[in-house]
Amino acid sequence: MKRPAYGVFEGGGIKGIGLAGAAAALLDSGYRFERVAGTSAGALAASLIAADYTADELRRQVAKINWPALLDGVQGLRLPVVGKHLALLRGGGLYRGAELQRVWSRLLAAKGISTFGDLEPGRLRVVTVDLTHERGVVLPDGLEEYGIDASKFPIARAVRMSSAVPFVFQPVELQNRFTGDVSLMADGALGSKFPVELVDQRSGTPVFGFRPLDTDDVHRHNDIRGPATLAGAVMTTGMSARETLQRGRFESVHQVLVPVRRESLDFNVNRREALAMFDEGYETGSQYLVENDLQVLRA
Repeated sequence: MKRPAYGVFEGGGIKGIGLAGAAAALLDSGYRFERVAGTSAGALAASLIAADYTADELRRQVAKINWPALLDGVQGLRLPVVGKHLALLRGGGLYRGAELQRVWSRLLAAKGISTFGDLEPGRLRVVTVDLTHERGVVLPDGLEEYGIDASKFPIARAVRMSSAVPFVFQPVELQNRFTGDVSLMADGALGSKFPVELVDQRSGTPVFGFRPLDTDDVHRHNDIRGPATLAGAVMTTGMSARETLQRGRFESVHQVLVPVRRESLDFNVNRREALAMFDEGYETGSQYLVENDLQVLRA
């Protein structure tokens, strides 16, 4: 028998591998996530959970993904000295994000999922921000305001929007069908890094929040010498600064803190390293269930 649960996945770049591992432990323990929400890398993990990937399937896919290839550099990026500056000026990011969308589209298609219409209503919600209009947007809910039929909107494109870290991945264009106006959509962490507000904490269904725990105590120092290094410092600070602050308390949320010993945007991960991150997350999730007496008794 499966016990229903809600899952919330925090952003964290490559650390999302560990979050997927922790969620896999709950799947193996007899939970089924009826509702999931995520931001940035958390949206990537949440989308696979919503597509009903099993724990074993998640682990296999983590090993198969070519993580470094997800950083698909824009034209001219490799030019010495000026490459990064040109990439930022031309498209607002060093990487296009097209490969990330292609890979996630393939992963979802393997489960017969393409658009939000292929999922139960409310099963998956992800956060992005509209840079053009300075507001946060929840997908698929917010698509109605742009005159877009959410049931036909690709989930892979939505999670790409949510993962478009400023200055790293180029923002994604979204045209308003009512006005013709084009908005630039970017990393949901700018609006809500841990979108626990998107699930009902009063329903009686247990809510599990999966969050990366920064275990690196080494002092970080950014050598800022120009526009590209300044952009990089802004981006990495935005992703890590809140991890060094005291975390908020959510009395009704089971917060599963997953230790990951890697920088958020270090995608230079091989198969062995990816599996090690996943397995450490799995062990963290299993241990949390035992310590809090939350194992599911199966028939």
